[in-house]
Amino acid sequence: MARTRTFDEQAVIADAMTVFWRKGYEATSIDDLVQATGINRASMYGTFGSKEGLLLAALDHYVLAINRERLKLLQGKGTVRQCLNAYFDSLIAFSTGDGRGLGCLLTNTAIELSPRNARIRKKLKVIFEHVETAFRRLVERGQAAGEISADKDPRALAHFFLTTVQGLRVIARTDPDPQAMRATVAAALRALD
Repeated sequence: MARTRTFDEQAVIADAMTVFWRKGYEATSIDDLVQATGINRASMYGTFGSKEGLLLAALDHYVLAINRERLKLLQGKGTVRQCLNAYFDSLIAFSTGDGRGLGCLLTNTAIELSPRNARIRKKLKVIFEHVETAFRRLVERGQAAGEISADKDPRALAHFFLTTVQGLRVIARTDPDPQAMRATVAAALRALD
């Protein structure tokens, strides 16, 4: 007879996400995950298959819990610049506040694992494409409203903003200076001129 799960799977994933985010994948041991989540090894392996399986679930959770809320700012009712400023303000506030020194779980994982893990690389590629699409749609909306010149390439601008986000998240891990981050954002927004 199969045993019934006696733990909240989403809570376990959220706790594991925090550990991976703070320590990185390689530096996180199974013991770290057991301690943080409160479930035993057998339950962890039975539910997620492997440490990598738990990381993949944690990445999905991060997208739903963290990324999705910030991406909603790009769909706001304001102008393109107002939406971009709201997005970057949120990123800067987190990077210099509660998330000081953490960076982005997606970015951290991309740097650490993408070069040698095709499964993680594929997952992150899909996530980053989704973010880039949100930027592209905002630029296209701005072009339709006459806020951005029609001769600007929406895909190139979207990729530029995605790259700016990733750069800010990496730099914020070591030097979360809000003035420097805001200056970078101001320079990036000039690409819309």
